Amino acid sequence: MRKTGPGGHNQAAGLAVLCFLCTGGCGQNLGGDPVPDAGAGRSVEQSVMVAFVNLSTTDAVNVEFHTTSSPVANLPDDLLTIENSLSAGIGVAGTGLLVPGATDVLEVSCNENLIIGTAGGAFLDNESGEPTGRGQPRWLDATSVGLCGAIVGFTFDGRDGAFTTTVEIRRQ
Repeated sequence: MRKTGPGGHNQAAGLAVLCFLCTGGCGQNLGGDPVPDAGAGRSVEQSVMVAFVNLSTTDAVNVEFHTTSSPVANLPDDLLTIENSLSAGIGVAGTGLLVPGATDVLEVSCNENLIIGTAGGAFLDNESGEPTGRGQPRWLDATSVGLCGAIVGFTFDGRDGAFTTTVEIRRQ
C-alpha cells in the first residue's frame, strides 16, 4: 500500500479523487487519468485508490477501514475483524482518525479477491474525544464490482446530528 497526499508525488491525483467525491463546490474537473502511475512493475489496474472524506464540521471520525485479499464466508462479519483492520497511513499520524473536514487517500494493492470496507465510522467530539454517533457499515468486493483500477470513496457525514456513511466507486 502507498499513501498519497500532502507532500507526496501523488498529491494531484489525491486532489482529483477528493474533488470527484466532494458533494459540493469542489469545481475541479477530473480530466485525464486521476489514478497515478503505480510505480515500477505495477499498473493502475493492480491497485485501487481509496479516499476518505469527513464532512463533519465538529466531529472527528475513526474511519474503521478494513481490507482483505482472502476469501470470506460471511460478509460483513468476516471482513470487519481486528485482523483485517487497517489504520496505518490514514488520518492523523496513521491512527485512522480524520479531523473535521479532513480527507485522506490511500492506494491498496488489488486482486480478484480484494474486499474493502468500513465498520461505519465512529464519530467523536473533536474536543473531548467522546463518542457522538456511528455511521453504517459499507463494503465492496472486487469480484462483484471490479475494484482494480477504480477510485473508491468513503464519505462520513456527521452534520446536523445525523451520522451517515456512504461509498462511491468510479471506474477509469
